[in-house]
Amino acid sequence: MAQQDLMGQLRAFFDQHFGKSLIIKGRPGAGKTTFALDFLDMMRSERPVYYLPARFEDRSVLKTFPWVSEARNVDTSVPLTRVCTESLGRLERMVEEGRFNPSSPNFSGLVVNIEEMLPEVKAMYHFVDQHIDSSPILLLDSIEALAEKYEMSDAAIFSLIYRDLVEGSNANLIVIIEARENQKLEYFADGVVSMDYSTGEGFVIRTATVEKLRGVSVGSSPQFLYSLNEGRFKSFTHVPIVYPAVRITPEEETGGEQFEVPIYGFEIEKLTESSSPSVPIGTLIMIHRESTSSQVDQVVNLIKNNIALGTVSAGRGVMDVTSSSYETSGVLVNCVDAEKMKNYVIAEKSKKNNPYIINLEGKSLIDDFPQEVLDFFMSYSERPDVYFFSTDFLSFVYGDSYYGDLVNLINDIRSTGIVILIADQDAYERLTHYANITIHIRDYHGFVLVHSRPDALYLSMPDYTQKGWPRLKLHMLV
Repeated sequence: MAQQDLMGQLRAFFDQHFGKSLIIKGRPGAGKTTFALDFLDMMRSERPVYYLPARFEDRSVLKTFPWVSEARNVDTSVPLTRVCTESLGRLERMVEEGRFNPSSPNFSGLVVNIEEMLPEVKAMYHFVDQHIDSSPILLLDSIEALAEKYEMSDAAIFSLIYRDLVEGSNANLIVIIEARENQKLEYFADGVVSMDYSTGEGFVIRTATVEKLRGVSVGSSPQFLYSLNEGRFKSFTHVPIVYPAVRITPEEETGGEQFEVPIYGFEIEKLTESSSPSVPIGTLIMIHRESTSSQVDQVVNLIKNNIALGTVSAGRGVMDVTSSSYETSGVLVNCVDAEKMKNYVIAEKSKKNNPYIINLEGKSLIDDFPQEVLDFFMSYSERPDVYFFSTDFLSFVYGDSYYGDLVNLINDIRSTGIVILIADQDAYERLTHYANITIHIRDYHGFVLVHSRPDALYLSMPDYTQKGWPRLKLHMLV
């Protein structure tokens, strides 16, 4: 089962039958306001929402979320009748008695009207009063800005709003704080989400961590990757890769153009200069495993399985010279008709007598793959073919002396199709200059990141067809 996404967890958090408070914290540029407004955008069709920007009006916010101007409108002329005002009254008495002295010029005189002193707070009280039966959601952005404006402590403002509106009136409150942490506020809040980002290699990687959500299970992975593409917040969660155990007919059944080789089930067009889902005959695609993990192996295997499935289903040949970590035969045999599997040939260091297995002696690549052997095993299929190699398997069979033979073999076979080379770090450094396209894949806290250019980083996620076959989708991270 896929983990519930961050927005889903927040919905469950605020759907509880009593008021809740949530703190969103993070350094400037983390996307706190975008995250909060995207959540309000999702919820505003279900319940009333109110947005209070305490510092300034951001035009980009209004452009992305045009409904925000309406979410600030509230009639403050109607007397408060239903909302709890106990803490508000206590604050009035403290000011009148001289035990509390904010700097606002309205905080003077023998008779104090808190509503006039704190117009923003007044508006929030009136909004809750007018929607008290609908579990409204209030967003305060940010509490430090409001505290600075009136020279009050953020703790005093939070306590006032929380006790009257959340505890006393069952409203829901989201507070954005600009500090990296505020232990006092975080202790009293019902939920805390921290947002951060890291930079490296020219990329920005953003993470949101659920530190607590009272009443909601956050599961074993409270960290989410997220993106701010085009000013909108999108979070990602871990989605398992599961293959169907039944026969399927893939959507791609054609072989493509005569001199082009389609790359099935993988959005390679996002990683190439041509932006095409096909590559020319003779192309060497290197899949560089920057880090080794089971998650990286699963994604590499998903790429390989999709290309192999589409290729053999189109009647063209696949030669698989990879390690068992990328085993495709076990997946395909459950999903592809036996007749189509004739197009799939594997290489093993064994003595099996099988027309679809090339037995490797292990002395040299050139000896094990002479042209007549390739022509014989690939004779069942149409061309162009797809040839898979993995450097970990080649090292296992031939030691570390295969590099020159591999280059010669690739030059011999690339005229009949394309070569996909799965390379670990050492082999990547030795062979990268031979590749036409290099795809870098690495693990980041259990998420798998993919890039081929210094200007675009993608998160890889499985996307299932109606028949249950997983394909690979790439989501840009910005």
